[in-house]
Amino acid sequence: MNKILISATFFLIILGCSNESPKDNQLEIISNTEKIITFEDIKSIGFKKNRTYDVSGLSGATGAWYGFWGETRSETKDYEIRIYKSHSDAVSLGKKLAEEVTGDDAIITKEATWKEGIKDRRQVGGGRTKGTLELQATGIFPKYGNYVIYGNIILLCEGQEEIALESCWKLINTLNGSK
Repeated sequence: MNKILISATFFLIILGCSNESPKDNQLEIISNTEKIITFEDIKSIGFKKNRTYDVSGLSGATGAWYGFWGETRSETKDYEIRIYKSHSDAVSLGKKLAEEVTGDDAIITKEATWKEGIKDRRQVGGGRTKGTLELQATGIFPKYGNYVIYGNIILLCEGQEEIALESCWKLINTLNGSK
């Protein structure tokens, strides 16, 4: 009887120490916020713009940019930022297009629905030539592993799927004033 009581007590202590549900550890892909985010807000946290895209073919978008950001220089990643008038516009008009150009099966060729910035959504992957330190190009791969719709903005974020999602949220948390 003592062994059962000790085992049950130990189990309850372990269970009590774990106060996070699986949901707490997940980063959301779509989150609404009351705040309307502008490109000036994004620039104010240190986002560096490389290009401004023509959004005439991007239904509902008020602007789109390609650039880079990082909390530190060594953490810098590439991002594509698309801004819409509202959260509902970002979701209804932009979600499908964001899904199309992110992840391992991203469309990064002329078959993409919105062709502006296609070359910026690609990266060359490579390997080493056997027996040397020389790199050799082996293919073209999607740059953006994931996206986030946060309020009225869509962020396409560099890296593999989970890393990209974390990068998106680092930018958002900095935008919101927390790290």
